[in-house]
Amino acid sequence: MCNPRRVRVEATREVVEAWELELERRAGASDSVVSELEMTHPFGGTLGPRTREVFERALATADGWRAEQDGHVHELDDGRVRYIPGTGELVVTARLEDVATVEGSASQRLRGEVTDQVTGQGEGRYYADGFGGRTRSVAESEAQAAAEADALRRARELTGRLRAQADRASAAAAQEAQDRLQQQADADAQARLAEERERVRAELDARNRERIGRLGQDGLRAVNGVLATAYRQALLDFARQRGATGIREEESEGGIDIEFELEL
Repeated sequence: MCNPRRVRVEATREVVEAWELELERRAGASDSVVSELEMTHPFGGTLGPRTREVFERALATADGWRAEQDGHVHELDDGRVRYIPGTGELVVTARLEDVATVEGSASQRLRGEVTDQVTGQGEGRYYADGFGGRTRSVAESEAQAAAEADALRRARELTGRLRAQADRASAAAAQEAQDRLQQQADADAQARLAEERERVRAELDARNRERIGRLGQDGLRAVNGVLATAYRQALLDFARQRGATGIREEESEGGIDIEFELEL
């Protein structure tokens, strides 16, 4: 037997701490959508010059009508009627308004990892003559096992530090991606909004086409009411100016009956 010899072994372990994030950003967008459809009727052209003059004068002070730069306007349910004295045109406008609302989104999956290495050491002893079974092979096996155990211990210690690094790395990646994803979500919302505006406008246009005829009748009733009032006032003024007697007027659903007597 002689002095024991030593065998030193190193074992290396790579420690990997992976991280993964699923990020999503949403953005809302809305806009008002207006549909207008016009129908024109040559109302003033159907009247005689004197009648048209009386009608337009009465329209200037008629209840429910207001003067605007391009004519006289009367509001209807979801629309309006406009009489233009210069052309005699009666313009009926069907108007509907709604709001288009959408939501856009953008998502991204982020992945990364933080890696490091640790080295463990182990030592074994043996005798050149193998005394007591302490051969080089046995010593190497013991040294390898000790090195592996030391490397494992060091790896466990390192894991905690790498996990903190991975958390910082994932937080930094999320912060960097946040503005970009928000811009993508905003862009997606705007693209969707453009499509939704077209859809809503097409729906409003279809509804307006269905109702423009009814609004046209409403508009004609509105101006005919003013015209009837103008006729009534003109007849009464005519009768009074000529000293008529027995002036009587009676309103019914069919119109207004006016009677008076003139001496010839």
